Amino acid sequence: MYKIFKRHLIPSYFGIILLSIFATHSVLSLMHTKLYNFSVLEMLIDSLLMTGIVFPALYFYFLRPLTREITERKKTQDALEMAKEKAELADRLKTEFLGQMSHEIRTPINQILGYAQIIKEIAIVEPETELLYYFEKLENGSRRLMRTIESILEMSQLKIGAYTPLLVQIDLKSVLDDLYSIYLKKAQEKGLIIQRNIGDGDYFIIGDKYGVEQVFRHLIENAIIFTEQGEIRLVLDRNEKHLITLSITDTGVGISEEFLPNIFQAFSQEHQGYTRSYEGNGIGLALVNGYCSINNADVIVYSSKGKGSTFEIVFNE
Repeated sequence: MYKIFKRHLIPSYFGIILLSIFATHSVLSLMHTKLYNFSVLEMLIDSLLMTGIVFPALYFYFLRPLTREITERKKTQDALEMAKEKAELADRLKTEFLGQMSHEIRTPINQILGYAQIIKEIAIVEPETELLYYFEKLENGSRRLMRTIESILEMSQLKIGAYTPLLVQIDLKSVLDDLYSIYLKKAQEKGLIIQRNIGDGDYFIIGDKYGVEQVFRHLIENAIIFTEQGEIRLVLDRNEKHLITLSITDTGVGISEEFLPNIFQAFSQEHQGYTRSYEGNGIGLALVNGYCSINNADVIVYSSKGKGSTFEIVFNE
């Protein structure tokens, strides 16, 4: 609306004022000029001169302050609307965050308390019966709770710039081998095939080892969590620019095209609420993005709903 006013109405308004001054002075000149002294050319020149004197004065003392005030009010209005939108977004994110954290923390705590009570009752009545199964449940719940708390702390450190990277030489092949050994059993428990392919040559970079490990860890975990059947492929290689790349490809649920622009936002998940099919706090990919920035790496996503995803990490030299 303001653009239309600025582009069309304001120039038209100035034109009308100019024409009004000219016409008014022309009429006054006719009224005060005797017919035998009447000269149209003189009247036009006089009216033009008068318009040239009156309009600048009118513009500088009235119209320009008016347009300036309109512009300032528009800027203020835009700033208020932007602030309102940011406040609404922050409030919505806060609500979603509290809901997710409540679920992510309460669920493992309830598991821990529930299985602890079962273990206590069984240990009294039937010593050692099914205790191993319940201890595994306790361990899983405790680990999930710790991951949630650690992720929140790490995210807050990255957000406020409190994380101090320790730059050392990193053998990416060794990092990938270690994580592959850790997650191989977890993938096999879900009936998934997990493959690791490493190209020829060395894969050394200078970076923050903890951050690199977290990037690899979160992406591999996500691939396992969001894949119900099929395979996961981990490929460490170099691209056409001879830059080191790690691609993690799964045959999982994939990501919708509409949600792709939001995947690296903290506490953002495609499925919200207690009825969602997969656990998670929505922090993992935000941490991946943050640690990639620290290690001068780019993360690229290729995904299609129902057809799986590929996350590619490119380490820039």
